[in-house]
Order: sequence, then structure tokens, then C-alpha cells
Amino acid sequence: MRRSRMTGFKILAVGGAAALALSACASVGGPGVSTYYECDRGTRLKVDFVGDRALVAVNGARAVPMRQTPAASGVVYENRQGWRLHTKGNEAMWNTAARSAPESCRQIAVPR
Repeated sequence: MRRSRMTGFKILAVGGAAALALSACASVGGPGVSTYYECDRGTRLKVDFVGDRALVAVNGARAVPMRQTPAASGVVYENRQGWRLHTKGNEAMWNTAARSAPESCRQIAVPR
């Protein structure tokens, strides 16, 4: 009887560890994890958040660093070239100096 309980416990522990590992694979964003956004005009962003900075790659191009700036709500990142990323929850607003109006973006689980 004792052996049966121990085996059941081991199976439960292994099953719990597998479920935890699978949930980690499905996560979106956070430290050490790239966050992907798809915007309403077709722009795709890959963002890596590192401290008070964000490394933003636009449509697969090389990532550009942006620094966090004060925001009334959410988090805003900007750079000297006029790029601006305003994140709040799973949503973001993306703008570059070349655009007249920001794009609305939504977080996606995996790049498409």
C-alpha cells in the first residue's frame, strides 16, 4: 500500500511539472521573453523589455533601443528618432516620426 501511494505521488509531481512547463511555453511577454504585437496597418513588432528600455524590431528589421519615459497610464518608450511605443495591458499604440497617426496594436502569442 505504501508503494502505491508513493507511485501516485510521483506521477502527480511529474504531471504537475509538465503542466507548468507547458504553461511557460504559452506565456506572452515578461522578463526574458519577447512580446509580439500585430498592428492595424500591418506593422509587426517584436519587443524585448530590458529594465527601463525596450528593444523594438519592426517587421523583422534590426531591433532599435527605446527608453522608458513618464506616462499617465501604461508604459511609454521613446527614442531620438521619434519612435514611440505606448503599452497598456495587451494593447499598444505605435508611432514613428514618418507616420501622421499612431497605429493600434494588439499582443499576439506567437509570431505569424
